[in-house]
Amino acid sequence: MKMSQQIEPELRVQMELDAHEKECAIRYEMVHGKLESLDKRMWRLEAMIMGSTVIIVGLASSLLMKM
Repeated sequence: MKMSQQIEPELRVQMELDAHEKECAIRYEMVHGKLESLDKRMWRLEAMIMGSTVIIVGLASSLLMKM
């Protein structure tokens, strides 16, 4: 009888760990998806900033050439 009392808490802990691992896997997938979408947005912002910088430098150099 004493042996079954020792196994039951271990089984319960194992079940809780399995459930925790499944929750973490789902949470990780959600975080990974959000990070991917943020990565795409950051790339677009970087491209816009670089394009704006090129235009500003081009305009500034053309204005300085006319002086």
